[in-house]
Amino acid sequence: MMRGFFAWFLLGLISLSVGADSSMTATSEQLRQLESRISKLQAQMHNTRTQYGRLQHQLQYSEEDIGKVAQRLETLHSAFIDKQHTLAVLKNRQSALHSQLDIQREVLARQIRAAYMMGHQDYLKLWLNQEEPFIIGRVLTYYNYFNRARSRQIANIKETLQSLTALKQTIELEKTDLNQLVVEQTQKKKELELNHKERQKILAQLAKSLENQDKKLKGLQEDKRRLETLLGTLGEALKNIPLPRQIKAFAKLKGQLPFPVQGKIIKRFGQRLVSHLKWQGILIAAPRGKKVRAVAAGRVAFAQWFRNLGLLVIIDHGKGYMSLYAHTQSLYVKTGNWVNTNDTIATVGNSGGRNFSALYFEIRYQGVPQAPRKWLR
Repeated sequence: MMRGFFAWFLLGLISLSVGADSSMTATSEQLRQLESRISKLQAQMHNTRTQYGRLQHQLQYSEEDIGKVAQRLETLHSAFIDKQHTLAVLKNRQSALHSQLDIQREVLARQIRAAYMMGHQDYLKLWLNQEEPFIIGRVLTYYNYFNRARSRQIANIKETLQSLTALKQTIELEKTDLNQLVVEQTQKKKELELNHKERQKILAQLAKSLENQDKKLKGLQEDKRRLETLLGTLGEALKNIPLPRQIKAFAKLKGQLPFPVQGKIIKRFGQRLVSHLKWQGILIAAPRGKKVRAVAAGRVAFAQWFRNLGLLVIIDHGKGYMSLYAHTQSLYVKTGNWVNTNDTIATVGNSGGRNFSALYFEIRYQGVPQAPRKWLR
């Protein structure tokens, strides 16, 4: 896990430093120091010597699996909708071709009737039965006209029938694909249900291990310190790597930022959490699976599971500003990615041990929590 995280982080740093001034580029020594610090931090976070640590480790794997399955389900759902649309378009085309075929057949029938009305005569009879050359020429012209028209109409009918045959085959293939999507969706839904049941067992064990209020407070204090250590590590690593000039200074966006997700704020900044601990951000209740969007442009500094916060995204906006999005269900970005305002970065969930779906959102300046409502419009 640590190696995967650092690999993405390192790739992000390298890709972002290309073309930047050499004095602003992270040195090899800085990267080695960063790797060492992150290794220690991850080792602490994954300490499984205590029951609480082991349960958190199990919770992490469970919630990561849920996130992957949920994301796959959403992809399948989108593909299912697209297939249904494609199938509807094909069926409309099929219906139009059938109507076109009916018209073509009717035209051909009228042409045959017209030829019959002309006497249904061949060239020799026309020559023998007509005395005037002018009349003979006109009749032959009409005869040839109807003959060519019938040939064209027969060719059109043949082409329409061929199109209908090919279209029917395409529709059958689309139906097969659609049925396969339905089967996979059903399987993934069952898998997701099993993952949620397993998660509930782990949560029940965690709750039992934290029945004592002092233990709960101690755990929260420890998680708070780890988050601050992570933010400090990221901030130090990123401070010398500039953001693109076209990205607007975050400080100038105060009061203008969009909400990361629409919903009711159920926990506010500064509100009491446990004992003397207070909420350092806001908790927004929203349906599971709803899109979470970046409040401003920046670089993804962290995108993975973090204890007590679940699947967490941290975006660096430059000049010491960062935004945090926690308890998500699925992650749509990776460390090192660039994002713009309103880009989808995750979906709402209840990871990190929450018992209902909501998004926890923070804004920090040089590691210090800021009141989010002063920044959001």
